[in-house]
Amino acid sequence: MVLDVTSERVRPQRSVRRIVTPRRNSSRLLAAVITFLTLVATLAGISFPGTVSQSVFVPLIVCAGFLLSGRTLARAIAVVVAGYLVVVAYAWGDRAVEWSVACVVLAVVGLVFFVTRNVQALGVPLSVGSGMLKDLRERLDRQALAPELPDDVRMEHCVLPAKGGAFSGDFVVCARHGDQLDVALTDVSGSGHSAGMRALLLSGALSGLLGETDPAGFLPAANRYLIRQGWRDGFASAIHIALDLRTGSYSIGTAGHPSAAHYHADSRRWEMVTGAEGLLLGLFEQGRDDFSRAAGMLAPGDVVVFYSDGVVEGPGGDITAGTQRLLAMTQSAISEGLTGGAHRICTTSAALGGDDDRSVVVIWRDGNRRYRRPML
Repeated sequence: MVLDVTSERVRPQRSVRRIVTPRRNSSRLLAAVITFLTLVATLAGISFPGTVSQSVFVPLIVCAGFLLSGRTLARAIAVVVAGYLVVVAYAWGDRAVEWSVACVVLAVVGLVFFVTRNVQALGVPLSVGSGMLKDLRERLDRQALAPELPDDVRMEHCVLPAKGGAFSGDFVVCARHGDQLDVALTDVSGSGHSAGMRALLLSGALSGLLGETDPAGFLPAANRYLIRQGWRDGFASAIHIALDLRTGSYSIGTAGHPSAAHYHADSRRWEMVTGAEGLLLGLFEQGRDDFSRAAGMLAPGDVVVFYSDGVVEGPGGDITAGTQRLLAMTQSAISEGLTGGAHRICTTSAALGGDDDRSVVVIWRDGNRRYRRPML
C-alpha cells in the first residue's frame, strides 16, 4: 500500500484554514442580517410599545457575540444598542421595568465583551474558536487510532477525562513503521482545559517522534522537547512500547509512569514488567542511559496492559490495591473477550471514584496463531 504523504498533509491544512479563516463575505452577511433584524425590532418596538418587549434586543447581542468578531462585532453591537436606545426614546413606559431592561442589556453587552476578549485577539468568533478546539480534539483522537495490524495482533485504548470533561491530560499516540509498532501513553501534569491544551501540543510532537527515533531515543527526545517549551509545571509521565509484529519481542521504557502488566497465557499468570525506569519528562536534562528499558516477548494469547495512574489511584491512595483491582478487571475482560475491554476497565475504574483522568491501552495476541520464526 502506497501512502501519499503530500496529500495527507495538505488535506488537514486546508481543513484548518477553512475553520480558522472565516470568509469575509460570510461575516458581512451575518452582520447585515443582524442589522436587518435590529431594524425590524426597532420599528416593531416603536409601533407596538405595549406589545413588543425591549428585551428583544438581547438575543441579537448574544448572536452577534457568538457569530462575529473584531470590528464587525463592535459595529453590530453598536447598531443593536442604537436600535434599543431609539425604542427607549420613543416608548419609555413604566420606569421600573425600563430600568430593569436597561440593566439587562448593559449586563449582556458587558458579558459578551468579557467572554470574547480572549478570542478577539485571534480575530475569530466564539463559534469558530469552538470549532477549532473540536477539530484539535478529533485530531488527538485520530492519533491514537491503531494502524493496520496483522490479523493476530489487536490493540485497543480508552481515554476518559476526569469529571466528564471534553479534554484530558492523558493521550495515546501510535505509529507503525514496517514490522514495528510504537505506542506511547502520556499523562500531562494538571487537569482540566490547561492540561488538555498542553496535551494537544505535546501529542503532535510525540507523534512526530514516534517511530522516527529508535526505541531507546524516544523518551530522551520527548524530555528535551518538554524542557525547551519552558512550561510552568509542564512535566509529564510516559510509557512507551516498541513491539516487533513479526517476532513478538518488545521493549518498554517509562518516565515516572506506572509499570506495564503482562499476562502470560501459558501459565495464566500476571507479571509486572520490571526494569523500565526513568524520571518524569520535562524536569531535568536526561540522556539515553537515564531511561532503562525492559524487554519481553508477547506470545500467542498474551496480553500487555499499560495505564495512567488515575486508573490505579483510588480514593484511599493505595496504588498496590489499585493495581490488583486493575489486574482483576483485566482478567475479567480476558474471560469475557478483550474486545471493548479497555473501555470497560476505564468506566469501571471511574465508578470507584477519584478526580484524575484515566487511560488504558491493551495489546494482545490471538491465541490461535503462532509467530513466525525470525529470519537469521
